This record gives sequence, structure tokens and C-alpha cells, in this order.
Amino acid sequence: MLNFNDEYSIIIMNTKDILDADSALSTLDYVSDFQNKAQSIKRFIGNPYVEGDNIAEHLSRLARLLICIAPDLKIEFPDNQNLIENIMVTLLVHDDDEVIDGFDIPTAMKDHNVKDGEEIMKFDYSISTLSKSTKEYLGDAFKSFRKKESLSAKIAKALDNIAGNQLVIEQKIGLINPDQARFAIEYAEKVRGVSYATDALVDAQIRQIVYWREKAKDLLDGDDEFDSVMVSTSLSKEKLIELLGIDVTTHILDKARINLSLIDL
Repeated sequence: MLNFNDEYSIIIMNTKDILDADSALSTLDYVSDFQNKAQSIKRFIGNPYVEGDNIAEHLSRLARLLICIAPDLKIEFPDNQNLIENIMVTLLVHDDDEVIDGFDIPTAMKDHNVKDGEEIMKFDYSISTLSKSTKEYLGDAFKSFRKKESLSAKIAKALDNIAGNQLVIEQKIGLINPDQARFAIEYAEKVRGVSYATDALVDAQIRQIVYWREKAKDLLDGDDEFDSVMVSTSLSKEKLIELLGIDVTTHILDKARINLSLIDL
């Protein structure tokens, strides 16, 4: 049986590598700097009908989405004890490259994964003041998301695409543009097959896209939201009906048209 001195020695041994005062200060400064930048960087820049959230809000949405399906993921992957933690950490660092650069390139305009090496180097530098264990912990998560090799990284990517789409769907007017709507469908379909839980979200999201376009046609008469679109863009009701009549489940996507104003379509 351990005596007091033995127990105290074990505590000292187990805590000698835990956060010291200087590392704690660096951590607080790092978190403050990240949060202030993340709150200032808007997403969906250039899209005339989607008022983008900022990166901090995007990360909050992702965290909420994850905890809502966490019980389902635990049932689906019972042997992966750290799955939820690994997904959460990955989600919370996956956009750090944009925070480091100070801007977000709209998703439809990104060349994904072409600068992974450069982004990893920038990320490593951004966390260089943190403790060794924290640098390893965050660095592994960031690199994992770029490589998309682990289950947690694949689920994180699926949730990232789904959460990004949800902002467009909530605002609905963006879905009038058939290329925006089609891109959202393809963006969701890209992450199909990762898990039953995320596939259910993909299916539900595509149903939402189709539903709101159909609903928009029913709301054209006397609906303030769509009346304001016609007034602000000089768009005729006939043009709106034409755009909403396109079947976005079979429409051929033209990425160059996603950020066009409706009057130019």
C-alpha cells in the first residue's frame, strides 16, 4: 500500500510536463488572437444572396452539429473510443489556415489540397509558442484533416461540407440560382459514404434544397422575401419561375455562375 510520500512522488512525476506558467500565458494569447481573427473573417465573400457567417460562427455550428449526432456515431463505431474527441479537435483547427492568412476563399473557387504542405508549415509556425504536447496534439489534427486518411478526419470533412451548405439553405434566396443549388447538392454528395449518420444528413440536406425551391414557387405571390428580390434586382416573376423551374437534381453545374446576380443568369 502506498504511503503519503509515495503518492506525492507519483503526483510530481505525473505533473512535471503539464502546462507551466509561461506556456499558460502563451496559450491565453494564442486563443485570444485566434478568436479575434476568426470573428473578423467572413465566409461566402462575393455571393450576392448568401450573407456569410464568420469562421468563429462556422466552427460553433460544426461543434453543435457534431454533438447532435455524437450518440449515433458512438453506436455506429463502438470500438473507436476517442472518435468524438478526435472529430471535435479536427473541426476546431481545420480552418486555421484561413485565420492565419486573414481571409477565406469561397468554396466554389478553392483549389482544395494543392497547398497542403505550405498550410501545414504555416500552422506549425502559428502554434510554435505553445507547449510541446499541445503542438503535437493540434498539429496531428490539422495534418489529419488535410490528408483525409483517418475516420475522424473524414467525418469532420463531411460535417464541414454539410454545415457550409446549411447557411445557403437557411437563407433560401441563394437557392434561386440553380448553379448555387446544384453546387450545394454536389458538395454534399462528395462526402457521402463516410458514415450512416452523416449520410442521413446528406440525404436530408438534399431534400431541403429541392423542397425550398419548390416552396419558393408557391410563395411568389405576396411573399415579402421574394417580392424584395424582384424589386432589388428588377427580376420579373417570369424569370424567377424560369430559374426555379430548373431541375437541380439533374442540372449541369457551371461554377462560374454561382456568384452571378440573378438578373445576369
